[in-house]
Amino acid sequence: MGLLDALFGGGVSADDVNSILSSTASNASALSNVAAANSNTLVNSVIEGMTNMVNTTLQTTFDGVTALEESTIAATADAMNSVAASAISFTEASATTVYDSAGNVLQETQSVSHDGGAAIMTAYATYTLGSLTAGIGEGIAGMMTGVGNGAGAAMANLASHLPDALPSLSTSLGASISASLGTSGLLANTSL
Repeated sequence: MGLLDALFGGGVSADDVNSILSSTASNASALSNVAAANSNTLVNSVIEGMTNMVNTTLQTTFDGVTALEESTIAATADAMNSVAASAISFTEASATTVYDSAGNVLQETQSVSHDGGAAIMTAYATYTLGSLTAGIGEGIAGMMTGVGNGAGAAMANLASHLPDALPSLSTSLGASISASLGTSGLLANTSL
């Protein structure tokens, strides 16, 4: 009884064993390629998912900012119209009469000034609406900065942690490949 008969049973030739070993090596290579492709797909999916999330967040922020700006402008215009409706009534009227030496009226001049209302409107626009819209602008700038910084930090974290995760992922996949090959993996690079 030969070594092959003892290992594999009767009727097994060296060519049969070499075929088994070659097939095992081929299968291991194919499995390794699939594992690498799966790792690549996983990493790309994570990156794509994070990119989509960041883009959605930015677009939502831009939409919100646009709506806020539009409503601020509309509200400011409404406020100015409301104040103007009241300020227009602040008028100053004056009359001038010119007499001749006999006391007869030669000329009468009447004038109406809206300077008081204009002063009210100017003060309201400068000190009230101006400060309000400046505050909204600063708030928008702060929000955009925060969103931008958050998106940048998220992508930076992803970029720094993916390379860290890949070796352990590859090791895990390698261990799975070795386990799936079992003891025949030990013979993969041998021949009789």
